[in-house]
Amino acid sequence: MNGHEEGILNILLHHIGDAPLVRLSLWGIDMSITKHLVAMWTVCALLLLILSIAAHQFSTHNLDKPTRLMVLVETFVNFIRDDIVKPFVGSNYRPFLPFFCTQFLFILFCNMLGLFPFGKTATANLAVTMALALVTFIFTQVYGMSRQGIVRYWKHLLPEGVPLMLSPIIVLNEFVGLFSKPFALMIRLFANMMGGHIILIVLLYMIIMFQNATIGLGSVPMAVAVGFLEILECLLQAYIFTFLSAIYVGMAGNEGH
Repeated sequence: MNGHEEGILNILLHHIGDAPLVRLSLWGIDMSITKHLVAMWTVCALLLLILSIAAHQFSTHNLDKPTRLMVLVETFVNFIRDDIVKPFVGSNYRPFLPFFCTQFLFILFCNMLGLFPFGKTATANLAVTMALALVTFIFTQVYGMSRQGIVRYWKHLLPEGVPLMLSPIIVLNEFVGLFSKPFALMIRLFANMMGGHIILIVLLYMIIMFQNATIGLGSVPMAVAVGFLEILECLLQAYIFTFLSAIYVGMAGNEGH
């Protein structure tokens, strides 16, 4: 590996990789405080602060003259309710609205934080996206069993009318399908957030690698364009993750599932 390749690899690892800031171990389990963990703590603190201010304004301000923050929060909540949760979860969507609003805003803020200097994109960490997908998976199964009953819910693994000879194959296929959905959620979010940062860094590093003004004149505008696309990607990936989660939850609660 030559110097340029080592340099770009180090830059990539520094920007998108995770590393412990404080090493901790509890009963042999690694409990270190890492950069991505701090990033998630930062996102949680920001969300608590912003939404607490918005809630206070909703309770004290004249609703006929809302503040900009009130309008922004209401826009996001109405969008998640009307375009994601209500169409797919159904008429009993209200208990699920806080979950999906939290999911959408947490992923969005995690995505956006990596666009700021010294920021880290926690959703470019496979462990983080796996945890988010696992929460959706557990939520989906619990809701499906509570809605349909445990026996009736798991009976969907073997649909009625399936020939006995095909039963093992059908059951295996349906069982694998349960886990393929959260796996797709995990990989999609991770790959898209990781890929966008890699493209952006490579475009900027081309200036150093080639040490050519012409390359710089081409790579800088391309990097700026990719940066704007990254903002759109942050919104899009938060939407897709929440959108698919709502579909899976709605399917689990559907008695015909």
